[in-house]
Amino acid sequence: MPDSEREAVRQRALADIGLLDTPPERPFDALAKLAQRMLGTSMSSITLVDRERQWFKARCGLLAPETPRAQAFCPVVFETEAPLMVADARLDPRFAASPHVTGSPGIRYYAGVPLRISRDDGDAVTIGALCVLDDKPRATSAAASAADLAILSELACAAEALLEARRVALRAAEAAEDLRRTVEHLERERRQFKQAERMADMGSWRYDLQERRPTWSDGIFAIHELPVSAGVPKAGLLDFLPPPDRARFLDAVRRALDTGEPFDLDIDFVTARGTRRRVRCMGELELSKGIPAALVGLMQDITERHRMEQRLLHHARTDDLTQLSNRAAFNQLLDDGLRDARARGREVAVLLIDLDGFKAVNDALGHAAGDAVLRRVADRLRAPYLAACTPARLGGDEFAVLVPAAVGRAALDPLVQRLLRDLHIIVDGPGRIASVTGTIGVAWSGDATGGREEILRHADAALYEAKRACKGTARTYIGALSRRLAG
Repeated sequence: MPDSEREAVRQRALADIGLLDTPPERPFDALAKLAQRMLGTSMSSITLVDRERQWFKARCGLLAPETPRAQAFCPVVFETEAPLMVADARLDPRFAASPHVTGSPGIRYYAGVPLRISRDDGDAVTIGALCVLDDKPRATSAAASAADLAILSELACAAEALLEARRVALRAAEAAEDLRRTVEHLERERRQFKQAERMADMGSWRYDLQERRPTWSDGIFAIHELPVSAGVPKAGLLDFLPPPDRARFLDAVRRALDTGEPFDLDIDFVTARGTRRRVRCMGELELSKGIPAALVGLMQDITERHRMEQRLLHHARTDDLTQLSNRAAFNQLLDDGLRDARARGREVAVLLIDLDGFKAVNDALGHAAGDAVLRRVADRLRAPYLAACTPARLGGDEFAVLVPAAVGRAALDPLVQRLLRDLHIIVDGPGRIASVTGTIGVAWSGDATGGREEILRHADAALYEAKRACKGTARTYIGALSRRLAG
């Protein structure tokens, strides 16, 4: 193979492991230190040779993080793919004028061996060197030199194992994005993939359409909390999916069989030990000579990620003080409620609530007392008789309630009257007593031809009229007028 082509192969192999310019890692550092100690030198390195530079994944002694490739020692090992020992660099015409010899770090002695990784075709490719260096020359015998290189070669085996592990880890990440290629190479890379499964909490599965037989990798058994020795359960994945998600999974499988469309689902899952988990399940058809032969896929345990997403979603949609829905969440719920009600030919109602006397509580008893009032109001809005409704805090002392179509206009009046009584709150403080009431504006979606903004505008108009007429009462928006509900 020409030198230029071999160089290109090496650089592709180096790029494939994604190790250049990564932070220090303890296993590589430990190997470099071990080489330094065993050979008694002042410097050592695990060197990767890039196109124009040599970069040190691990280094001991006075070595820079990287240096130009020209006139350096490790690139010679890289290019020749053979061990190199230099007893005194000042006497070696290849290196005597090198700035690494004439300047810092003043290299005199060098010993290095190639570092190789395996390619898919089984060939080994050199990507760098494991070396030791010293600022003093060594007058060593042939036997001693051979012994030093033998030690380095043994340590290089350990370094190559770390490089191979890195290559496997990158291949695991590609597996999630390129399922077809992973499955085609699954048997050849079985041991590597098992290691990747443990790292990524994932596993692979295959369902043979002809034999109607599922097979699982070890990672799938681990997600199910089943021993590998137990074998695949007769129903496969289905026994572990709750009914709604089981139906979703079966629908996705049927579509894949009918249309060849791959699927990617996040679904709930219950393990053999009863542990509830969230999993991502991917699948697609495997073709043999153009004919569907199997369904193949991956499953990944995403429980922790899902919980974090749910916590973030809850935080984004929840008022921190009252734990009610916030304005953004209420707007979304109202949009959904309006859309559903209109599709069914029904109507929903919105209650806008403003607290009367709340500012006096803050002024007389302090903000802690005001916060306590807001929490008490939230508790009243969570009362059992309002269980079908959705309360929210819009901000300050303003609350809202979405009333579903099932309640109906006839039942809303007594509900609002009871709520007005519940919103009458007495607050005790040191030598002071304050009273808080609620005023309510009501609007029905049937009286609003527009969307959310219109029904909220109607409810706000009714609220304003109620407050102007008598605080602690309620009004319903009807056309351009409103009707008093309660005092």
